[in-house]
Amino acid sequence: MRSPDVPPIARRAGAGRPARPAAPYGDGQDRQFVAALARGLDILGCFSAARPSLSVTEIAHLLGIPQPTVWRLCHTMTKLGYLTTDSDDRLRPALAVLRLGYMVLSEMKTAELAKPYLQELADRYAAASGIAVCEDNGMRLILRCEGSSELVLNLQTGSRVSLVTSSLGWGYLADLSPQEREVALGDDEAARKSWAAVEGSFLQACEGYRTQGFIINAGVFHPGYNTAAVPVRGIDGRTAFVINCGGESSLLPIAVLEGEVGPRLRELARMLEDVAERAA
Repeated sequence: MRSPDVPPIARRAGAGRPARPAAPYGDGQDRQFVAALARGLDILGCFSAARPSLSVTEIAHLLGIPQPTVWRLCHTMTKLGYLTTDSDDRLRPALAVLRLGYMVLSEMKTAELAKPYLQELADRYAAASGIAVCEDNGMRLILRCEGSSELVLNLQTGSRVSLVTSSLGWGYLADLSPQEREVALGDDEAARKSWAAVEGSFLQACEGYRTQGFIINAGVFHPGYNTAAVPVRGIDGRTAFVINCGGESSLLPIAVLEGEVGPRLRELARMLEDVAERAA
């Protein structure tokens, strides 16, 4: 689903002109030059913050090369994991692109790195997604992305949520040992009381985390609102961040969380970990 804040490419200034003239790749002067590879990199260069997704027709227009050529290149790059399609069948860079420039990307804040992928999830499923850190026995959102759903929690970047009664908190607690969990919960009487009420549901959800790599909360805190969360480990092996995605149960039933949203969050978490490890 396309964000209403992003205008169609046809309405942007300069959209009627190719981004760059077609390079003379076929002049035969450099026999070591691989034109197909250059075209593929040119396609990746078409995407930007102002153009997060493009159609094959738009890419062909931007580069000034035949549409069938662009289609074949995009098909290959999609098969290799460098491009993906959104809910409108438009192309956008996929997670594998991160591997091409991890030394540069490692200097970006984790929230900035994760934002386009979390926003795409929020848009695709009319949900809300985010990334948070554990702070003072709670979780603080460092990024909040929202789709078009009428039912979202009243949170924003900078908001704090409970370690015990939030999907982000559950994502953090799920990656701890029982002993570490006790330390994280602290001595706050109210938190302990809340924990006693939800511990059984949490432990049951942890069974899924151990087998699937993400933890699902199906309406435990808010009836009709389902979420999935995944911890992101730092180079020391401990949870540094938690990413999640949640929305109305009618739009995010458990089957969708298990088959689509959870695996995509897990993939993003592993990619963020890989970037951090390579940059260390």
